[in-house]
Amino acid sequence: MRDYLISEYIKKLTIDDIKNYAKLKNIIITESDAIILYDYAKKHYQELINGNESIIKELKEKLSPNTFKEAYKLYLEYKIKYIK
Repeated sequence: MRDYLISEYIKKLTIDDIKNYAKLKNIIITESDAIILYDYAKKHYQELINGNESIIKELKEKLSPNTFKEAYKLYLEYKIKYIK
């Protein structure tokens, strides 16, 4: 059930959703970082849910340091809360 709900949410996800969520969490995000996060969420969400750390390493190389730091904190928070 969890996987289905997540997949339905991801289908509807937009770049504006990424930007708005960052703003809600007081994270300053560039357009290029928003696009990267959007693309990775759309293409790799199942791998992230399953704890594939290679995706995290790729994001670390592509995102600005501050955006990665904040995104990784959120990933860990939600991983603990919803995945494990």
